[in-house]
Formats: sequence, structure tokens, C-alpha cells
Amino acid sequence: MKPDAIKAELRRLLTEAKKLEGDLVSHQVECATWSTQNNGEPPPDWLTEKDHELVYPFEYLSTSLYLTTVCFLDASQLHAYLRLFYRKFGTKFNSNNSATEFDVKDFYWSGEPSNTFLTALTQFLSPLDVIGDADRYLKLSGVQYLETVLKNTASIIHNTGKNPTSETQVYQAVKHVLTNIFPSAKHPKSKFFKTAQEYKPDILIPELSSVVEYKYATDEVKLKAVIAQIADDVKGYTGDNDYNLFYAVFYVTNDFWGQAKFDEVWKEKEFPKNWRSYYIVGK
Repeated sequence: MKPDAIKAELRRLLTEAKKLEGDLVSHQVECATWSTQNNGEPPPDWLTEKDHELVYPFEYLSTSLYLTTVCFLDASQLHAYLRLFYRKFGTKFNSNNSATEFDVKDFYWSGEPSNTFLTALTQFLSPLDVIGDADRYLKLSGVQYLETVLKNTASIIHNTGKNPTSETQVYQAVKHVLTNIFPSAKHPKSKFFKTAQEYKPDILIPELSSVVEYKYATDEVKLKAVIAQIADDVKGYTGDNDYNLFYAVFYVTNDFWGQAKFDEVWKEKEFPKNWRSYYIVGK
């Protein structure tokens, strides 16, 4: 296989790992917090189940990244850099460590911990043009910023000093923040037209090809209803190739279910892989 083809595969793997990184690191922080607060007792089932959803897939991805990097350096005859790679990452790859070690240093001002292996590999590959062009890298970083904002919905609203009583009040507060970060979100356009109706997402960010839908619930019955509504809306958000990443953010006034039950209900709905959800409890 030629170096360019291997580089393309390496780029694809790196993108997939980056997409998984945020959820993986959040899971590892939850595990560490549980262990600290419960004197090292075994984690509950809902945490163990996330290992199958996040840790094991990342172990496979990181192993593929390690092997593909070796293949790429060898095919490119970068033998000195390959020796440096072995010194940095070892000749025997530990996939479990790659998936479970994270760093709280804030290199990119995202406010989030990062996966240690992925941070180190990204730095190592940066001179080799594996990351791709600047726009592509900025888009990848931009998605991380977007997700950080969405995760902090409750804090953003709390800082406004207001107590929202509707879905519109929730997403307008967050939209104000996002339009300052992503200028294209101020006057976006979409083609989500269907015969019976036009779908108008709460927030569109063209430069990230991303759509954000907010839902507001004051009780358990309403929460069930809005999740079902999003499941129906999935069919409507088709026909516009400019958008391929969708977020559903559920803002609840009290912690009716807890994260574990919410994750289970979301999983039961079998949303497409390009849909991500956040369960936000208001402060």
C-alpha cells in the first residue's frame, strides 16, 4: 500500500478517535469519581456498561492508530522518526492504558480533560500533514468547543441570573454564546423541507455542519414526550447534505431520571450514530 493511502486511513482513524474522545474522558472521570467517593468499591452496572460502549471501541481504535502509524512511517521510509515513535509509545502497545489515561492540563483552552494517548499522537503526527488542512483541523477542534458549550448549558443559564420557563429561553441563552464563537450561526440557512412542513432547528452551525435541538421538561411525563418527539424529528432532518452532525439537548428542571436511566431510554430509541444527546439538569 502506498504512503498516501495509509495516510488517508490514519487520518480517518484519528478523526473517529477524536469524535469518541469527549465521551470517553467523561466516562473515565465518572469512574475515578465513583472510586474515590466509594472507597474503591466495584462500579455500578451503568458504569460497567459504558466500558463496552466507549472503552473497548477506543482500545480497538487506538491499536489501529498505533499499527497504522508504524505502517505509514515504514512505508514513507522515515526510519529515524519510526525509532522515535517506538521510544515514545513503546514497542508493545498497551491499548487499555491508551483508553483509560487522561490529562487535566488544558492545552486547548477547552475546559475539558483530554485523552493522553490521543494528545501525544496528535502532537507526534503534526509535522507529517496527517491531520489534514487547517480548515479540517479547525472543524474538529470546533466540534469540541461546541460540545463543551452544550455540556455547560446549566452553568451558562445560571450565569445569566434568569430562571427559564420555556425551551426558547433555554436555547436562546446558549445561542448567544455560540454565535460569538461561530459567526456562521448568526444567519444560517438549511434545506430541511418536507411536503407537510419545514423543520427549523433551534441552532444551526454551518461551519461545523452541526444542528442543535433543545428540549425543555418540567416533569417525567414531559421528558418522555420530548424524547419521543426528537425520535420522530430524526426523519425530518434529512435532505440537506450541509449538515451531518446532530445534537439533542434535554434541559430538565429537576433530575427526574438520572444520567443512567436517560442513557438507557436514549439507547432504546436507536438513534442514528450521528445523533448525540445531553441530559442537562438545571441549577
